[in-house]
Amino acid sequence: MFLKTTKQKNGRVYLSFVEGYREPVTKKVKHRVVEKIGFLDEYIERYEDPIAHFKQVARIRTQKENEEKSNKEIFLGSVYADELMDVNEDSLRFMGFLPLSSIYHELKLDQFIINRQRNLSMDYSLNDVMQLLVYTRVLSPGSKMASFQQKDNIARPFNCDLFDVYRALDYFASFREELLLHLHEQVRINYNRRTHIVLYDVTNYYFEIDQEDEFRRKGFCKHNTRNPLVQMGLLLDADAVPITYRLFSGNTHDSQTMMPLLQKTRADYGLGKIITVADKALNSGDNIAFLMAKGDGFIFSQKIRGASQDLQSYVFTQEGYAEKRGIVKQTDAWNEKVDNQDTPAFRMKSRIYPQEFWVRYADDIKRKIPLDVKQIVCYNELYARRQKHKRAELIAKAQKIIQNPKRYDKKEAGGALRYVKNIEYDPETGECIITKRVPYLDMEKIVEDEKYDGYYAIITSELDMPDHEVVKAYHGLWEIEHSFKITKSDLESRPVFVSLEHRIEAHFLICFISLLILRLLCKRLDGKYAPEQLIQALKKYQVCFVKDNVFKVTYYDQIIKDIGDALNLPLNRRFLRTGDIKQLVADSKKKI
Repeated sequence: MFLKTTKQKNGRVYLSFVEGYREPVTKKVKHRVVEKIGFLDEYIERYEDPIAHFKQVARIRTQKENEEKSNKEIFLGSVYADELMDVNEDSLRFMGFLPLSSIYHELKLDQFIINRQRNLSMDYSLNDVMQLLVYTRVLSPGSKMASFQQKDNIARPFNCDLFDVYRALDYFASFREELLLHLHEQVRINYNRRTHIVLYDVTNYYFEIDQEDEFRRKGFCKHNTRNPLVQMGLLLDADAVPITYRLFSGNTHDSQTMMPLLQKTRADYGLGKIITVADKALNSGDNIAFLMAKGDGFIFSQKIRGASQDLQSYVFTQEGYAEKRGIVKQTDAWNEKVDNQDTPAFRMKSRIYPQEFWVRYADDIKRKIPLDVKQIVCYNELYARRQKHKRAELIAKAQKIIQNPKRYDKKEAGGALRYVKNIEYDPETGECIITKRVPYLDMEKIVEDEKYDGYYAIITSELDMPDHEVVKAYHGLWEIEHSFKITKSDLESRPVFVSLEHRIEAHFLICFISLLILRLLCKRLDGKYAPEQLIQALKKYQVCFVKDNVFKVTYYDQIIKDIGDALNLPLNRRFLRTGDIKQLVADSKKKI
């Protein structure tokens, strides 16, 4: 940088700071103005020699710029072609934990755990163990041993050893309820949690064991496994952010899980009136009576197949259906636009109807109670297409079974057996039994199933709630199914590699916290990306050791850029020194 003096036509001299640069195309040296100072005569009274003064300023600024460039410049020395790798050398380090750390510390998880450790005598950090298990659950899920083995592949230190990881699980399980309540309060404060509508559903997790115990019990499993299970009830708020969860023994029926969880949650979390949205598996008289007795409401799916003749007649009578737009949430590939195809139809109608429910009283006898509910029936063409496609796959498989019955055992045949008549299986081995009867396709069953394509019904206690709001709330249930999918597939919550009940509780607590952090990160990004997209980007965001405490960032995309902007983290630097990484870790702990 230097001082440039330019004499104007009127005789006045104009001063400016100028620097030289090399034009990238022609490679010629050119000048550009860094700062305009003004006319020389304007500074005569302020400085004895203005030109000498500003030349000195230019020299000082140039010196400071050179010092800053020197501090930023990284010298790696020589690299030799005959340098050899060490056995088991791994130069990659995960950096995707930084955004997770921002949300982790925003939720004050570190403060909560550190406070619980104050009166405990231990030489390791419970907070470090929790962070290690949460970060690896997202970036490299596996067993607790596998998570510990990833410790050195995360670009920050953790004060714990393998035995500490297992011991920490016992402590996590002991303060699980307090921690879940703490998390709820932090989400309420930082994200304005909305709990006027809550989403509830149940799933199960099977264990690779043969024998049951008091907790892991055999029950119904969608995967048709006969392994012992545990059931998980999960509660989300109106924005699909997890509120809490609870584990139940594997033989607990879905409908028996909702009351215990909601009763405790309402009391401990201080929730006001809530409207619970759930699928038909939770639609029982006992659950409805429980909610109504608490002054709450419900939005439940109502089965049509096997329902009363009156309801079926109402569903299939086309009179009263009205075309609606903007109600169906665009969630899956079935909603993709097809060339030369009209917008998929969505029709609905409703009525207030006196419905009777079987409720178990204190004397353990079930009695019918009448209740006015709003019945909303819908026809969704997208849903009809999906059902038709799935049935076509089953029919194709059923035809293969008919052609060669011995090729499939009962488990392999699965749902396709619904459309096969005159076929038998050995109840012990599951193998097909050859008889004189010839298997054939059950066309009556196919025609019967086609009748229901695209139709579903909803019942609600909220008689004054607009129909479109009820249906939109019900469609939000896909978010809880999505959360289960993320937990099982992307966070790999199964198989579970611990066997003691309290450690199983701790394992699912870690999975819950990981899911919560991902959902809040999605919220920070205004729902621009799905959790799966965030996980994939965070896994790829790594650094590679180069030389002399210097690392090179190996991946950067639009998702990482948006995450950095949302969390105020500079994630776009190509090279990082050890000190720079430490500073990023410190920045991730600051308030967003």
